[in-house]
Amino acid sequence: MIDALGGIIPFLCHVFLIFFAGFFSLNFIFNKNFTKSFGFESAEASFMGRPLGFVMLGVVLMLIATLFQINGFNSTSEIYAVLFIFALLGFLNNLLMYLKVIESPNDSQQNIKNSIRPLIVLVVIIISVLSG
Repeated sequence: MIDALGGIIPFLCHVFLIFFAGFFSLNFIFNKNFTKSFGFESAEASFMGRPLGFVMLGVVLMLIATLFQINGFNSTSEIYAVLFIFALLGFLNNLLMYLKVIESPNDSQQNIKNSIRPLIVLVVIIISVLSG
């Protein structure tokens, strides 16, 4: 398993991404108040988060399939590319809302921690790709 991913550091990054994305996906699916922590306080936002949680859960299941090489899934490059693009767009969106270049959904000041969360995924993917 560790050799297939390219070493211990890519393996640890892969496991971290499984736990990190799994946490967010399950919270989006089952926790109706989770979107309020991001500044989206409307009832529609909690229902918007549920499909997003299912998409993230699909990515987590693919990460698990590549970790254990189930049914010949052994290439993580495509999954990392999707996660990288997803996190990069999330970071840019939150940063632009924080800088008030684009307006936020409830016209309040966005918290900078919403911009930092996607950076965690970006940094882990970059470390995994560079060390593998």
